[in-house]
Amino acid sequence: IQTAFGQNVLHDESSWSLLLRDEAELAGLPGFVRSAARTAAQQRGLGDVHAITLSRSSIVPFLTFSERRDLREQAWRAWVGRGAHAGEHDNRPLIGRILQLRQEQARLHGYATYADYALVDRMARTPAAVDRLLDDVYERAKSALVRERASLEAVQRAAGDATPMEPWDWRYWA
Repeated sequence: IQTAFGQNVLHDESSWSLLLRDEAELAGLPGFVRSAARTAAQQRGLGDVHAITLSRSSIVPFLTFSERRDLREQAWRAWVGRGAHAGEHDNRPLIGRILQLRQEQARLHGYATYADYALVDRMARTPAAVDRLLDDVYERAKSALVRERASLEAVQRAAGDATPMEPWDWRYWA
């Protein structure tokens, strides 16, 4: 089931592409991103276009440099939605079964939860230790995130963009 899960994600990564057909859709993309997108389109037999794929080496530079907010949103939604859509490659039904099997595995090994089982030979050792670590880091991380968001929004406003900051905007404004 884990293998099927990974294959479903890989299927989405290898089958999805955002086709960029003209200069307006390529706005902001540096030469190395354009070159990689041209190569991706050629490898997929898509013709004389540029293709952004869901491979990290394609999607991250696109989200970082593309001036087209609408296209960044499309790409971001496809990236975070890998394996989570109706059809043959939908991972959502697999998730429940994976969790059931993990719980059974833990029980067979004498542990109350899969977290107890999985952490026994790791640095944290217990779910309680993980919780303490996360509690210790959470407020500091949250404060840093709030500061970073405010900084990015200031840059965004200074550039004349008053739209609300969305996940697909973060890398671009950073």
